[in-house]
Amino acid sequence: MRFHSGLLLASSFVLLFATSVAVHAEKWCFIVAGDGRADPKAHRPEDNNGINTLITSEIRDAVFAEKAKFLMWTGDLVYGYAKDPDEFEKQLRSWREIMEPLYSKHIPVLACRGNHDASSTDAWARWDKVFTGKYALPNNGPAGEKNLTFYFTRGPVLAIGLDQYQQKGEAVNQPWLDEVLSRHKKPFIFAMGHEPAFMDGAHKDTMDASPEKRDAMWTSLMNAGARTFFCGHDHFYDHMVITKASGTPATEMHQFTAGTAGAPFYKQGDYAGNNTGWKLARMKHIDGTYGYLLVEIDGRNARITFKGRTAPGRYEPMDSFSYSVP
Repeated sequence: MRFHSGLLLASSFVLLFATSVAVHAEKWCFIVAGDGRADPKAHRPEDNNGINTLITSEIRDAVFAEKAKFLMWTGDLVYGYAKDPDEFEKQLRSWREIMEPLYSKHIPVLACRGNHDASSTDAWARWDKVFTGKYALPNNGPAGEKNLTFYFTRGPVLAIGLDQYQQKGEAVNQPWLDEVLSRHKKPFIFAMGHEPAFMDGAHKDTMDASPEKRDAMWTSLMNAGARTFFCGHDHFYDHMVITKASGTPATEMHQFTAGTAGAPFYKQGDYAGNNTGWKLARMKHIDGTYGYLLVEIDGRNARITFKGRTAPGRYEPMDSFSYSVP
């Protein structure tokens, strides 16, 4: 009897230890940034080869300082819009060179295209030429969007990069997204695209252009358990919370626009897009500040913090949002 009691005690200890390990899982983070393009009209000294090299380099360094496991870039790596494809390729290679220290340390760099990256002559072919080999994006996107649309997993996180320029009407490849969400179930889902899903006050060329397609994407992410969407395109920081206009309980989704990696600043405007069926609320807006998003994973908890630039190479928290998964 004592022997069986000992076994029971030992088994209980093992179960308790295993449960403790599961609850106190690894704490880690990644960084989200975008819109580091140059401003050819301003003739800024930090602009070179279509890139704000100063801020883009500082955000690269922040990946090391934060000990981030990977970097998500929401588009507009370079100024682009080049009629000469060689010029566009040169810009992309300059961006890749800035990020070379990350590649050398085997830190994944996950970039999706912005409108500036997609609008040069021979843009996709030159993108593939630069982002190949060890620089390639995950080769798991849909047919016709390889190396543009992709997913990436690490532990409890599913990260998704969505190209918005191969499909018509500012849309994403919805059948592929549905399949990925169905086959790769993770507690934390973080999707990114270049253009906002809901107009956040500046550009009108957002996913509001095709609201039915936008709604399909948004609903699929929400139903899969996602609580955030990362984007850029507008060169400010805007944190918006979106809920359905009817129905209880109302599930919240948060749109984080952080086009703050060096592109010329825009000013705050009104939410004026096609929002039928949704309630939008501005949680935080910051104009005129460079910065990046820090996403921290700690067991069942996620925290998204916007860190804004307060001095050269120095970035401080200016907004945050946390949530937990079951």
